[in-house]
Amino acid sequence: MSRSPSDSKRVRRRRSQDDAATPVRRDLSGYSDQSHRVVYIAGEGEKTESDYVALLNREYGKREGFFLRFCKAGEGLRPDEVVDRVIAEASSPADEKWALFDRDSEDHRDVVIPKAMSRAREAGVQVGFSHPSFELWLLLHFRPFTSQEDGRSDAIKDLLRKHPKAKGFEEYDEHAGERGKGLAGQRGQSLVGTEKDAVRNARKLVGNCSHGGCSAKNANHDKIPGPRTETHDEWTQRSGHAAGCDPLKRDPSTDLWRLLTSLGIGKEEL
Repeated sequence: MSRSPSDSKRVRRRRSQDDAATPVRRDLSGYSDQSHRVVYIAGEGEKTESDYVALLNREYGKREGFFLRFCKAGEGLRPDEVVDRVIAEASSPADEKWALFDRDSEDHRDVVIPKAMSRAREAGVQVGFSHPSFELWLLLHFRPFTSQEDGRSDAIKDLLRKHPKAKGFEEYDEHAGERGKGLAGQRGQSLVGTEKDAVRNARKLVGNCSHGGCSAKNANHDKIPGPRTETHDEWTQRSGHAAGCDPLKRDPSTDLWRLLTSLGIGKEEL
């Protein structure tokens, strides 16, 4: 049956009203709201780090006035490639940039990690380095951990799976897909509200560093200057670690607490 002109007008009017009532979904991958602070982040992993960044955006971004733009580039980036990735993704050299990478692999990390650190310092990129792995940061939301693991994270993941407050982590990294390393749903929500504990536990690890001269109380929280404006020692001391402290000997440690406190999360513990 054909519609009359008046029927067609009613259909168009109804669709227009429906469209107006439907909220427009913005593509946050191109987020540029200048009323918010935009921070570019790149990581070695495609799933866990990406989900964690999305969690921070969802739970705290609006309240604290920030948006974290995760630079996806697929699995398997080396630490120096992570740094290059966030530099390439940022709009300008002055943008805030973080590179997240771990110690948990043996593929020439004694060369690649120092190279990545040097490259990051030159470009004004802050590093969220975890020794042995990003999972240490997740575990610190629920309990302290001080055992040296020499680049292995099996014990950390096992404790994470078994912790009674780590809801949803029972099968973490034992399956492919969302049930593997994803942080959606219950897993992510079990982390929310425990950030102060994670920050406190991570800061204590700085003081326990084998170097002997490191302390989170010495961390520099001043505004991060532009590229090539800090010496390597000045850049290192932003993390609370002493000048000359070898990152590969910071076992265990994680700098993710610095990212959170810079965003206004868990800062009460400073």
